[in-house]
Amino acid sequence: MVEASPMIRRHDSPWRRFSWSLSSVPSLIPSSSSGDLIHLAKREEGEEVLQTILLSLAMDSSWNDSYTMAERYLTSTLSRLFNESEPLCLVIQKGNRPIAASLLDPDPDSANHLVSGPMVITEYRNRGIGSHLLQASLAALQERGLSRVTGMTRDKTVAARHVYTKFGSVSEVSSVTSVLDGNRKAKA
Repeated sequence: MVEASPMIRRHDSPWRRFSWSLSSVPSLIPSSSSGDLIHLAKREEGEEVLQTILLSLAMDSSWNDSYTMAERYLTSTLSRLFNESEPLCLVIQKGNRPIAASLLDPDPDSANHLVSGPMVITEYRNRGIGSHLLQASLAALQERGLSRVTGMTRDKTVAARHVYTKFGSVSEVSSVTSVLDGNRKAKA
């Protein structure tokens, strides 16, 4: 007799929590060699930033089974962070079009400082933009006084395999529930 395995909820699928000790991260001075100018998003750019992040997720098949949950989390967190004094969100544009964004939470007690992580729309991937944006994100959080930064992503995604592994990160399998619960408490 074969025992049926319990059904796995989508958000319980493998996630990885990455952490960086910023004191041991080598040279956090972002290089401008890629020619991509990174700027801080203004409050009025919130909707455009959200659309860039969600487009990046929607075009990545490794997020298909978690897209709805990620969309809710990102929408509510972006709304909260963009309604605070000044949002900490880095954007890269080509012309007038945002092609990459990284939404950050500078609260030292946050369960996820890299709220979106570096998100790059499909046609601009594989050019080092994600790594460049991650480096700038870590530098921005260090400038805000953080000494340790965490970020979460789905296991086996491009970000988990090729981007977040840079700059001396340490990773562990994790559950997304702690991040979601922390977000619900912040909204209360």
